[in-house]
Amino acid sequence: MKIIRLPLSIDHQKKKALTIELPFSLYLQFVTSAEFEAILAPALQEKCLKAKKAFLAENKFFSDDYWDEYKSTPYIRFLSGPEVHKFLVKVLSVNYQSHKDLLSVEAGSMAEFFSALDIFWNDKYFIDSAESETRRWRDGLFCYACIQDHYHRVQEKKMLRARLGSFAKKELSEKDKEIARLKSQLKGMKDDLLDQQMRLEELQDRLALEQEKNIVLVPSDPHYMLGLTPEQSSKAEGRAKALMKVLHPDKSGNAETAYLFDMILKARDMILK
Repeated sequence: MKIIRLPLSIDHQKKKALTIELPFSLYLQFVTSAEFEAILAPALQEKCLKAKKAFLAENKFFSDDYWDEYKSTPYIRFLSGPEVHKFLVKVLSVNYQSHKDLLSVEAGSMAEFFSALDIFWNDKYFIDSAESETRRWRDGLFCYACIQDHYHRVQEKKMLRARLGSFAKKELSEKDKEIARLKSQLKGMKDDLLDQQMRLEELQDRLALEQEKNIVLVPSDPHYMLGLTPEQSSKAEGRAKALMKVLHPDKSGNAETAYLFDMILKARDMILK
């Protein structure tokens, strides 16, 4: 039996996590329920209804005999895909504190409770579940309670908005438009900032390249460069001449000694001045 694992975030500060496990048939029961469809984010809801309409147009019933065909359909792949899976995880995590006690209650008559649900592949599910742990029942009941609770809150919010007077509705509508405008403005500012950062990085790279081209190597201690002490300044001319003779690229046969030749020349000039 295929198992769907739902990793919940139950304590952000302590970074605690909990994993809920559902048989795939029960998972499908939850994500195809009217309550879950009603609380889906608008973009997900639109995708879901579109895929569901195409699915129901081709399939009038569920049966194990057609499982291989079902699992390749866009609707089933959407329901078991990352978007719906993550949304369900978010709903369960948000409602965890309210219903966490359900994860530790005695099984009791949970089987009878779930038998009242219209579960896909109902017989197959109960045959396999007869040998499963009591935890599966608890996880299922917890998920059911979280979805129902979330659904009722969403409906109450919609009803409250519907009962508002025309003036309040207009005010809320204006606020929503202002929020949307500010979000759009914020996005534009972030995009502009990103462009500016990219241009700044490009300018910094160009500046570094130009500085590297124009760099002038000047010895910080000309006496040290020639192997002399400040009291030996009179020997600078001779010492520099001997070193330059050895370091000249034409004499050394190595073009990489050119910068050393230049450093010795600068050190000599600095001492003589």
